[in-house]
Amino acid sequence: MGLDQRGRIAVAQLVIYIPFLAVSTLLVVRHGFNRRAGWLLLLITSIIRIVGSAIHIAEEQRSTPSIGLIATYTTLEAAGLSPLLIATLGFLSTVAQGSFDTIPLVTRGLRLLGLLGTVALALSIAAGSELGSANTQSDVDQATKLRHVGAILFAVLYGLIVLAHGYFYMGFSRIRQHRRNLLLGISVAIPFLFVRVLYAVLSGFSPASIPGQTQPHGSLSKFSSQTGSWEIYLVMSVLMEIIVMLVYITVGLSIRLQDDDLKNDVEMTPPSQGYGRQY
Repeated sequence: MGLDQRGRIAVAQLVIYIPFLAVSTLLVVRHGFNRRAGWLLLLITSIIRIVGSAIHIAEEQRSTPSIGLIATYTTLEAAGLSPLLIATLGFLSTVAQGSFDTIPLVTRGLRLLGLLGTVALALSIAAGSELGSANTQSDVDQATKLRHVGAILFAVLYGLIVLAHGYFYMGFSRIRQHRRNLLLGISVAIPFLFVRVLYAVLSGFSPASIPGQTQPHGSLSKFSSQTGSWEIYLVMSVLMEIIVMLVYITVGLSIRLQDDDLKNDVEMTPPSQGYGRQY
């Protein structure tokens, strides 16, 4: 069977994110497996997009629609935003190393924001699962509430990330050289993340219905991630994520964080230890 426009978008995502997965794996090996570092989240985002796209394609190849498969790839579509936002938090944590990481408000604040992103992800998954198995309007209403809360948390998380990012610029001269480049990369990605988060919010508040039934109409129905405008979905969701991934991957390949650490170790080494015994 042929693929519709969204199915073709899924094919394109599959083609793009497989190389992203390979490069993200390289970045994880190069910069570390620490979840807080951010690079691991790029790898997770790639996996989510590959699996979601493959399931979407498989569902469209069926002779009869599968509510379970539809619910799965719809849930994965919403879940892909959270790792990108948490990756950005991880990069901010990396930027803070050696300059802001001695400030308790900064370190604790970034951890709390990571927790907020995890809660938003959990709510998005729960909403997708609830909607996928909905049999009554009451089930749909419950899933809709979860979607609303999850969307609001994503918006709040994004706003706080922007504030933290701006705060680091106030002490830009204190930041190590390669970490400055990482901060600049975050600055480039933030406008595209804004569009992606805006789509998540509009999609989260779009009308929902029992799977298999006619989608209700409303002013936000065109933003539905499942049945809305595929053009809006392509531009505001798919392309924005790809651009953010490209920005972070490019920065990750170009910076050498170990040079920052080595330079710091040399600067911190007392002369008597760095150049032999003094007479």
